[in-house]
Amino acid sequence: MKTIIYSILFALILLPLNAQNSTQAKSLLDKVANNYKAQNSFYLKFNSQLDNQKTNTQDQYTGEIYVKKEKYNLSLPKMDIRQIYDGAKLYTISADQKEVTVTQPVKNSDELFTPTKVLEMYKNGFNLSMDKTATVEGRNIQYVKLVPTTKSDVQHILIGIDKKNNEMVQLIETNANNTVTTVTVEKQLNNIIIPRGMISFNKNNFKGYYISEI
Repeated sequence: MKTIIYSILFALILLPLNAQNSTQAKSLLDKVANNYKAQNSFYLKFNSQLDNQKTNTQDQYTGEIYVKKEKYNLSLPKMDIRQIYDGAKLYTISADQKEVTVTQPVKNSDELFTPTKVLEMYKNGFNLSMDKTATVEGRNIQYVKLVPTTKSDVQHILIGIDKKNNEMVQLIETNANNTVTTVTVEKQLNNIIIPRGMISFNKNNFKGYYISEI
């Protein structure tokens, strides 16, 4: 009987603490999302590392993205992927295949890598909590943990945030088979001038490419 009583008391004590933890986590992510949405434009240089110790699988690549509101230019050279989204059409370019695939994705589609979508994914389908702190790229980072509320291929996601300027520094995703993908922002520039040609597609720049519109 005593054990049951202690368990109930323990749960009652933890309940408001967990609620407060969740509120703090959401508040911090709100600040980050609002900060990026307030930028007229920004540039990110990042590296991504995939690791699964069980299968001894490792991979690493770098990339960069230029963003102006919802429009963007994403480049992942090692994966031979370049994407240009002009706000209406998505152009996926393969230099190796000499091919451009043109689609008209629905807003918030999985096909799109819109920064707003990535930064606001926490608003639905996740339980949030404050997690560990660490030093990354010389910056003091606070992590927020996202755990799916329904069955998912993702175990959890950690988002590392520099609280001084409300910027995302790292995203660590652990999936169901224990593959860990870590994306680290190495450089960020805010409110930069992005030439119109970087966030629009000009077929004259891709002569000799096969252009397929779906």
